[in-house]
Amino acid sequence: MKRIGRVTVALLLFGFGAAAWAYPWDQDMVDQPSAKPQESRAPADPRAVPVTGGEFLPAAETEAEQFDGKAAAANLPNPVPATRESVARGAYLYELNCQVCHGVTGKGDGPVGLKFENKEPVDLNDAYTQDQTDGELFFTLTRGRVEMPFYRDALSETERWDVVNYLRAEFAPP
Repeated sequence: MKRIGRVTVALLLFGFGAAAWAYPWDQDMVDQPSAKPQESRAPADPRAVPVTGGEFLPAAETEAEQFDGKAAAANLPNPVPATRESVARGAYLYELNCQVCHGVTGKGDGPVGLKFENKEPVDLNDAYTQDQTDGELFFTLTRGRVEMPFYRDALSETERWDVVNYLRAEFAPP
């Protein structure tokens, strides 16, 4: 009797396993949507020439090139007027992207900024920051600096200018 029970259980397990192959779930990986090579748009190389306009700020590969690029950006005019709306948008974007390092008051005392090992983030109230032109601040937002990430891909060009307008309105000395 035990042998018949074992054979029955074995046949049932084998039968369920064989029946499982008949169900469509073994085709799930084949039928799923997928991105084929060269179907999706990949981000362009930072040194690529834009095909349909857009901004052009060269990607620095050395520290000297970073300084040269920032000096060249000093002449960039701010195309976004510092209206109340622009400053408000800049304040919102600062809160989302910058406040974690630079802090509420811009002194570099944000919760993430305090965890930096080498030095704190730049104090946005200092003359070092406030003496820079709008173009230089825009360049820093676009290309980043030291521990600061670049925001070229995270913020549109207009949004970065809004942040510059906010930095001027909020942290400029009285």
